[in-house]
Amino acid sequence: MQTIHAQINDVLPAAVLPAFSEFARLLDLEVATEGETMSLKMFSGSIDLTAAKGGLSLRLVAENERRLYLLQQMVMGRLDRLEPVPQLEWERVDAGALPPNLSIATVTGIRQISPNVRRVRVTFADIARYAEDGLHFRLVISALPPAQASGGSVREWPVIDASGRTRWPEGDASLHRPVYTVREISPAEGWMDFDVYIHHGGRVSAWTERAGAGDRIGLMGPTQLKRDLPGWVAFLGDETALPAIAMYLRSLPADASGQAVIACADLADLQDLTHPEGVQVTWIQRIDSALVSALKAMTLPASDRYVWFAAERAEAEQARDWLRDTRGLTKTEMNVTTFWSRSEIGDSI
Repeated sequence: MQTIHAQINDVLPAAVLPAFSEFARLLDLEVATEGETMSLKMFSGSIDLTAAKGGLSLRLVAENERRLYLLQQMVMGRLDRLEPVPQLEWERVDAGALPPNLSIATVTGIRQISPNVRRVRVTFADIARYAEDGLHFRLVISALPPAQASGGSVREWPVIDASGRTRWPEGDASLHRPVYTVREISPAEGWMDFDVYIHHGGRVSAWTERAGAGDRIGLMGPTQLKRDLPGWVAFLGDETALPAIAMYLRSLPADASGQAVIACADLADLQDLTHPEGVQVTWIQRIDSALVSALKAMTLPASDRYVWFAAERAEAEQARDWLRDTRGLTKTEMNVTTFWSRSEIGDSI
């Protein structure tokens, strides 16, 4: 386990602790209070805040440096919301170093696997942590418009500044950080694949056209694949969600039951997916509200259920409202995510 301490100076505990109570409520975190200490427990570690002379003492604990760093960023993000922003002093800061959650990867190949999908293969040193239930990650590439960017390599990496925050390059060195999903991975052979849905005007789509073997890019993550799924599951998404649905279907136990509905504008992009016999996989044409209509047509069990929905923002909002307000699903019974937006498609795909 890794631990780091800090001091939050010149502030009353009552001005800070409510922000962390709200943070815990939003994320459904376990909160414990003992004496003058508030403790937040989460998968990645724990955050302890204790009243001290002139402010608060802070203690973070995580199983490795990467998760400890992510906890630090969470804490600073919450404190930055306060007015005035409290003064925070870490016991140590690795100023000038790369963020621990950043992997520098080398592109080894890009190939067209269907009319509208390109598969990118990369290799990097710490690939094993992506193989342990890894799901989403941030792809780090140049933020320049496609017409101005040349090649595929990142020219300048983010570093940790004196405050412990990540300092991102600016100007022509600015970086684009969209979320993508692990599609296939072989830690033994040292490679990982991810798929890019090609969309005109998309920054990542344009990147796949100019990038080539040997280019260096960044990967930040990954998030963890949810494993504690109930007996009945439903996965609904469009082309951008296909890699995540594929990962989930492949990870399900053999006796799982449920449905998966995948919407594609071009059914030539259909892929063979590994899934349990008890999970029905259906491909549909992607037209407005098609996924929401498929969701509403499902017969959902009264309990022991989980619905995962990821698509364009407007459809995701419709799905969330219907699941929550009409069908009464709780936050633990569903995960509805916006993967892209029609109004921001140039920055989102």
